[in-house]
Amino acid sequence: MPENENGSKGRDASKLGRLAVGFYDLSVLLTYVGIAFAVIGICMAFRDELAISMVCLIIAGFCDMTDGAVARSFKNRAEDERTFGIQMDSLADAVSFVVLPVAISLGIGNDDPVNIAIYAFYVLAGLIRLGYFNVLASKSEIKYYTGLPVTVASLVFPLIWIAHHFMNDLWAAVIFSAVMVPMALLFISRIQINKLGRTAQAALGAFAVVGIAVILYLD
Repeated sequence: MPENENGSKGRDASKLGRLAVGFYDLSVLLTYVGIAFAVIGICMAFRDELAISMVCLIIAGFCDMTDGAVARSFKNRAEDERTFGIQMDSLADAVSFVVLPVAISLGIGNDDPVNIAIYAFYVLAGLIRLGYFNVLASKSEIKYYTGLPVTVASLVFPLIWIAHHFMNDLWAAVIFSAVMVPMALLFISRIQINKLGRTAQAALGAFAVVGIAVILYLD
């Protein structure tokens, strides 16, 4: 397929794509929004605005849950658009669900050598899982997930954050980082997890709204 004037192969569906590399159509806009909120969350964690960071984590999870459905609604996507979407989705996941939870945990105060070792393992396992997913997705349509999707971080950590308001702060901090170990092991495990159906996605969407409201209320 010949290259067009912006240096990419295939059809670029937006005018902005003629001015800059990449794709800027609706199929990836939610991914970009999720990345933006993840970066905001990281910055807020280092400003000690941890509740805002947690809200950003939930929003990033919602964006990740819905961007695939939006992308699949574009039946006429060119192959390079599809490949770009896969790669960008994994890059977004790395920032949102691998780096952001580490930043929040550091903001809580978990910065001793043991926790740093946990972060190294968590990040490495998350990136291995995302890289492996990209290899499979580039070959064929994914029927199920191999290994725990890193997106689950947007569910697990907010629940811990809500629970910490009802327990000792020290225990909450320990649990927050300690849970990263089994999660990392599940990231790189061979367990097979079916993709979420519409009902499950709707339930998680409702959880996102309720979770944000509860976190802001408790804060």
